[in-house]
This record gives sequence, C-alpha cells and structure tokens, in this order.
Amino acid sequence: MAALARLRRERERRALQELAALHQREAEAALVRDAANRNLEAEKHAQRASEDHIYRSLPEAGPLPRASLERHRETIRRLGVRVGEAAHRRDAASHSLLEASKAVEAGRARLTVQTRDRRKWEQIETRTQTAEIARLQMVQQRESEDDVELRYGRLR
Repeated sequence: MAALARLRRERERRALQELAALHQREAEAALVRDAANRNLEAEKHAQRASEDHIYRSLPEAGPLPRASLERHRETIRRLGVRVGEAAHRRDAASHSLLEASKAVEAGRARLTVQTRDRRKWEQIETRTQTAEIARLQMVQQRESEDDVELRYGRLR
C-alpha cells in the first residue's frame, strides 16, 4: 500500500513538473507572438511610409519612364510581400500560443487527476495503518489478558 501511495506521489510530482514546463513553453510562445505582432506593425508602418513617399513623389516628378514606374510597383509589391510574410509569422505564432495554452490546460487536468489519486491513496494508506495499529493493539490486549489469566490461574 505504501508503495502505491509513493508511486502516486511520484506521478503527481512529475505532472507538476510537466505543468511547469508547459507554462514555460506557453510564456515563450506568448513572447514570440508579441514579437511577431510588433514586427508586423513595423512592416505595415514601413509599407505605409514607403507608399506615401512614392505616391507623394509621383506628381512632383512629372511624366516618369516606364522602368521607373515598374521599380515603384516592384517596391510596393515587395513591401506587400513582407507584410504578408510578417502576418503569416504572426498567425503561426498565435497558433503556437493557442496550442501551448491547450497543452497547459491538459497538463492542469492531468495534475488534478494525479492529485486526486495521490490523496485517495494516502487516505487508503492512512486507513490501512490505522486498521493495522488497531489490530496490533487488540492482539497485545489479548496477549495481556492471556498472561493475566495464566498468572491468575496459576495463583489459585
């Protein structure tokens, strides 16, 4: 019984360690997602600033050669691609954070089960010990009574 109770305590300890590791993973995922959000905002800001600069310079430049217009279009396209990539990284980081949060919840559930099992087995262990102590006390009392009867019987 003691071995089972010890096993349950060990399982609870491992579940607690696993939950701590899952919390750490969740915190790291949150940091990555926050960094991805900041990166996305920076890319959007850079895109807006570059586009504003390009569009403001167009009327002042007058008629532009086709190659110059193509360079501006390519610049705008590359900025859009960078924003799209940053958005994709942010979405991937958000998904990772969601998965980490789900893992934490599952870890909490496992810890709850392990804690409940440990308490149950500790109660069983305590009851078994109490019953064994009571049995030993009864055996000692009987032996004591037998000794008294033997002595009393001898004295007659």
